[in-house]
Amino acid sequence: MIYILLCVALAIGAEIDVNTFSNYIEVSQEHVHIEWLLDLDEQYINATSQSIFRVNTNKLKKIDLDIYQLSIIAVYLSSSGNVLQHEIINKGDQSLLQGDVLSIQLDRVYTRGEYIKLNIKYNLDSKGARALGFLTKEQTYSKAVPYLFSQCEDNNCRSIIPLQDTPSIKVFFTATVLVKDPRINVFMTGNKLYNTKFKLLNNYENLQALTLYQFELDIKIPAYLIGIIAGEVVEKSTGNGTYVIAEPHFIDEYAQELSDLPVYMKKMQDYIGPYIWGDYKIVILPASFPFGGMEHPLLTFASPTIIVGDKSGVGTAIHEIAHSWVGNTVTGRNWANFWINEGFCVFLERKILSRLNGLDSVKLDAINGNSSAFTSMQTFGLDNSFSSMHPNTTNRNPDESTSRVPYEKGYQLLTYLESLIKEDPFQQFLRDYIENFKFQSIDEDQLYQFLLSWVRKNKQEEAQRIIEEIQKIWKKWVYTPGLAPITIDLSTPLFTDANNLAKAWIDGKGQAPEKANDFQQYKPNQKSVFFQYLIDNYKDVETAVMTKMDEKYKLTFYKDQKTVYKWYRLVLLVKYDQALEGVHDFVSKVGVSSYLKVLYDLLGQNYNKQAYDWFDENKTFYHPVVVQAIEKILQKYPKKLIVE
Repeated sequence: MIYILLCVALAIGAEIDVNTFSNYIEVSQEHVHIEWLLDLDEQYINATSQSIFRVNTNKLKKIDLDIYQLSIIAVYLSSSGNVLQHEIINKGDQSLLQGDVLSIQLDRVYTRGEYIKLNIKYNLDSKGARALGFLTKEQTYSKAVPYLFSQCEDNNCRSIIPLQDTPSIKVFFTATVLVKDPRINVFMTGNKLYNTKFKLLNNYENLQALTLYQFELDIKIPAYLIGIIAGEVVEKSTGNGTYVIAEPHFIDEYAQELSDLPVYMKKMQDYIGPYIWGDYKIVILPASFPFGGMEHPLLTFASPTIIVGDKSGVGTAIHEIAHSWVGNTVTGRNWANFWINEGFCVFLERKILSRLNGLDSVKLDAINGNSSAFTSMQTFGLDNSFSSMHPNTTNRNPDESTSRVPYEKGYQLLTYLESLIKEDPFQQFLRDYIENFKFQSIDEDQLYQFLLSWVRKNKQEEAQRIIEEIQKIWKKWVYTPGLAPITIDLSTPLFTDANNLAKAWIDGKGQAPEKANDFQQYKPNQKSVFFQYLIDNYKDVETAVMTKMDEKYKLTFYKDQKTVYKWYRLVLLVKYDQALEGVHDFVSKVGVSSYLKVLYDLLGQNYNKQAYDWFDENKTFYHPVVVQAIEKILQKYPKKLIVE
């Protein structure tokens, strides 16, 4: 099947998605409607999906959809109710990595241009739905009702809906969600409807006792942007069509921290153009949410790690706002083109942050990001395609390739292009790019060809020189693993000052340096540079230095989680046992995947018993995606038998 799709794709000049088993080129999903009855106490969902497909070939006899650990009950035509034969094709060693195929035999041969409407009845639960995080009521602040949240990116939506789980396909999305407990509020991707619009697909006993929610999104999105939260949550306006959603206990604190959302939205629109999605809502999730943020339209998710108390963590909110243009409106066609979402997004994020915080601060963000990307490259291997902007995820779960690499190398490429084209014309290029590819999924070559065409049209006498420079570096920048072929200028005295202070601590061998108090004035990104110098030179950091720093700065149990994460990396490298309980506390309260993967890797190497003990202790707290990632990491460090 992959070979056939490859031939078709090559014929039309587009990259295929190697991480879907669906026949999405022959038939494309146009609309997905779901009807879910939630049982959060039992962590179980009774589900029905209704989809509309458009036929793109002259002889279509079957529809293949992606599924992961779903219990399929029946497939039938929506119009007649006639049951269709279906088969679940087990994909062998790919089954637990990427799922299986739901192959549906159609009632006749369909031809190009026809539409097919199907219903699928199925069930899902916490054991198989790796996109969902189920929290018991005891894991919430109020301890009143359970909590549910999703994380479909990369290809985890197939674990909650049978569909074409590929960024190449965009669908209109609607939903009906029913809950048994009226205290449970529900939000999903899309606009919440306050009058019932969609007829129920099923009959329910005691329907009047259920609370019903409906949602609709009238702009097409890829499957990975479908999101849900359900629990005791409320929303609060922060003005001008922006809202914060959280558990009631935290709503005022979080809304205050994010009170500048209207400012961020205005600055982003001033730079890149109108916001087309309606309201902007950001959910601050419980601590087990596995990422810094997730850009579902009208329902951005963010980790509580962004709530620091001084608004210094809001870069994540600006990043997710930027996705409304790059990622959500223009989308990378497959996971090899993920950088088209994230590289552009980081570029926009830092443009706005430079206007808010100054260019030197943004340079520090870029330095820190590049350091994280290089750490990932070292982990993957500098010659591994995962260390490039275009990872080969064939027969792999694309989650495995997730790192800062596409973010930072993509940002650096766009920054270099801006230096060639110049700032104001490059801003116009970005606006024209979004308008040209609006609502489409594209690959790097489509972007490349558009860029060259735009330069020819808009740069006149400079065009040939700029085009030659772009042609020299483009494919190498995108496809070659390792650092970018050209180093952009990130020099700033803030970086030098932080490094000098870190070096002074090492040289002091346990004595506080003369400028030790400068650290207290650093913003989090400068503190990150300070710690990165110590991490890079950890073999020179003596225990006495760690003890004095901890005493001076009160680093263990530090409130800012981005800062304390760096400290705990250093703790595990230096084997500073006195702070180990702080690491234990951190991995028990923070669910962010990127933090946990690094810390468990170091724990596996240097504190094997604690690695296994703490993982077993916190498995039910972590999101299923994180559990899978940590299990794979710990496979490198077999559990050691401890003899008393």
